[in-house]
Amino acid sequence: MDQLKLKLQEYYQRYQQMEQKVKPGKEEPAKEEVLDLENDILTQFGLPTSRRFVQILHDFVHHSQVSDQLLDYVSKKLRSAARKYLLAPVMSDVELLEQARDQKRSPYDVLPELGYPAQEYALFLIGELYYRRNMAAADILEELKKMQHFHSWNDLALLSKMNNYSHHELYAKLKKHELRFIDDYIQHSRRQETARLVNKRPTPAEEGYKPDYKTITKVQVEDIIFDEHTTPSLFGKIKSGRGYTRITIGLEFSELNQILMSSDGLGVEISNHIKKRLANPAAEKPTVIDIRAEFGDVLKLDNCYLEVYKPQHREGNKWVEDKDNFYFVDKILTKKEYEKRTKEAEVQRKIQECLELIGGSYVYYQRLRRLGITDDEAKLRAGLQDELLFKLSFFLNKVKE
Repeated sequence: MDQLKLKLQEYYQRYQQMEQKVKPGKEEPAKEEVLDLENDILTQFGLPTSRRFVQILHDFVHHSQVSDQLLDYVSKKLRSAARKYLLAPVMSDVELLEQARDQKRSPYDVLPELGYPAQEYALFLIGELYYRRNMAAADILEELKKMQHFHSWNDLALLSKMNNYSHHELYAKLKKHELRFIDDYIQHSRRQETARLVNKRPTPAEEGYKPDYKTITKVQVEDIIFDEHTTPSLFGKIKSGRGYTRITIGLEFSELNQILMSSDGLGVEISNHIKKRLANPAAEKPTVIDIRAEFGDVLKLDNCYLEVYKPQHREGNKWVEDKDNFYFVDKILTKKEYEKRTKEAEVQRKIQECLELIGGSYVYYQRLRRLGITDDEAKLRAGLQDELLFKLSFFLNKVKE
């Protein structure tokens, strides 16, 4: 039996032992040994430890018993995968990332092919910042390179568990390496943990910052992604000048359903589709719904207005708005509600303009009085001959002082 078959047999046995409940007194094999074997086997074929290649080994160990035929079959499957992978056109790291996002590949798949460990921070950089928030691929790759170069993975993992992490020497050490996203990562991790505990995203007020709200509409939604642990995200684009800007929107399931129900027939279809996915425990996680592929067109949010904000993170003592094009939904307004709010805002603006004019009239009145013009004449010229209007102008001017 050749070395590969021996290695596959050892892997099968180790994996089975790890999966079984080991009896007391027996030493449970370390998971690291199984991972090392996976790496050794795949490396023999020139394959990275991407999930798609590791899955070949996982399928192998779920057979009830090992035979020569099974070992030959697995070897052949690995060779076929290696041939396809190694003969594929050479791509730059940026191209690989862009293709991965287009194909909606798992970060667990992509990172080994880039040569980085599937570590929590690396998963955050690709899954959250690149996939969800549309950060530039070059920025993500630069951060990954720095983490790898300075061997900072374990330092950050340790730092992220500390309460006052920004005061620890490890924080200063990592910042010295010019790592850009560690604050965002730690705070994102804690937001996720809080959301898991209370099953709801913490509000800006709970976190301690005041967001800059904006209202958007006519979003073209291309993909919806969700799982049981995180809130849904909408991926799409929005009109910006003559072109379109990519945008990612995070929201609660209740908000997602409200949006879908306001989007006529296609929205209702998607809502029903999501319910079926959620009811299926065997569905792939996270769930990705490619709307154009599954329903023939993108979802156009024409009947509702979203009041959204960018999340913020701390840098030292300051709250800083995230630079990427990722937003959370704060409120969903119908067209009627939005128009009413717009009219109210317009009326308030005009009232404010009138009050400013009245307040400014008192300044003009004072100037006339300093020029020696009589009180009655000055009031007349300033348009303040009405006593009530004069008092209002006086107090408005006082407020400005």
